[in-house]
Amino acid sequence: MGNPVTRRFGVFYLLLFLPIGMQAPYLFLFFQRQGFTDSQLGTLAAVMPIMNVVSPPVLGAMADRLGDRRRMVVVLLVASGLVFPWLLMVKSFAATLGLVIVFSAFALAPMAITDAMAMEHVEREKGDFGRLRLWGSVGFALPLLAFGLLLKKGAGESAASLYPMFIGYAAFRLISAAWVSALPASRGTSDGRFDWQATRAFARPRFVALAACAMVAVGAMSAYYVYFTIYLDQVGIADNLKGYFWAVGVAAETGMMLVIGRLIRRIGLKWTFVLSLGGCALRLFAFSFPLSPAEIAAAQCLHALTFTAFTVSSITFVNRLTPPHLRASGQSVWAALTHGMGAATGSKLAGMTAGTHGLLGMYRIFAIVASVAMVAAAALVREPKDKELP
Repeated sequence: MGNPVTRRFGVFYLLLFLPIGMQAPYLFLFFQRQGFTDSQLGTLAAVMPIMNVVSPPVLGAMADRLGDRRRMVVVLLVASGLVFPWLLMVKSFAATLGLVIVFSAFALAPMAITDAMAMEHVEREKGDFGRLRLWGSVGFALPLLAFGLLLKKGAGESAASLYPMFIGYAAFRLISAAWVSALPASRGTSDGRFDWQATRAFARPRFVALAACAMVAVGAMSAYYVYFTIYLDQVGIADNLKGYFWAVGVAAETGMMLVIGRLIRRIGLKWTFVLSLGGCALRLFAFSFPLSPAEIAAAQCLHALTFTAFTVSSITFVNRLTPPHLRASGQSVWAALTHGMGAATGSKLAGMTAGTHGLLGMYRIFAIVASVAMVAAAALVREPKDKELP
């Protein structure tokens, strides 16, 4: 972080993920306390990634064509920050669904475009993406700790107890939008035309195999992201303590960020990716049991694999398979396939499975799905040969 530009990127990642640390752990608990059923929760959880199938590729391509990708990032941050608080104002499922659709159109693309900008900087400076990205993990963790002081010391509280999430999300989205000007310009195509020939990179066997396995794994992990806070509620963890269990995962994630570059150099991108999928299967299987608080904290340490190893290996993989002038498009297509199609399918199936097999049975079934993805990745994914490892 000695480079001034690197420090600016680090601060931006912190600001970018800080509001997500407010929204991700508590949003579906808020919806449940609004009275929505498991099926409705599954629909809401599926709609968000369905929108990510459409919006990141379109917005990423627009960011590449606009010349300076920062412009699109600012627009998306402001839009998502202004839309999110309106979820407080509506009570019906139909109105909530409509607002979630609008919000989701803006919410994920800023991360994909930022990753493309950051990888551009890392390659230029010969830096370590994991060490830069860890500041996003720090940003995610900070509100988890703060909410321990703000939220009530009980389980099963009212939806109104979670209102600070909406205010904080909007405020920090606008702050992060203001910080974008501190980042260096990131330019896509200089003539404003989209290079359709270069998109053939997305049909290469290496990209297809990686994306297919990642889609299945992300779909399986959707069961965790949608239901983990609800799982904590069911085992009696108080609202003010729920965030700490998320924070344990973020602590493991942050520690892994410090060494992930060395791990990739030692075992390669492919086996780092396979290892991450094995972590997904083990973590989901662990939550198919009613764990004690200490056991939950231990299982959360697997976040080092299911998030850090998965995210860094896959983003680096995609970066090496994508032409430099289409990096925002590449990361956006990746986000659409994994956090879009994969998460949409997994979220809806998680809601249906939880309704028929219960929460613990749902986790066990999805652990098997993640195991299938791991075996497929070991057999089908090939190490990229286009560039040297960092």
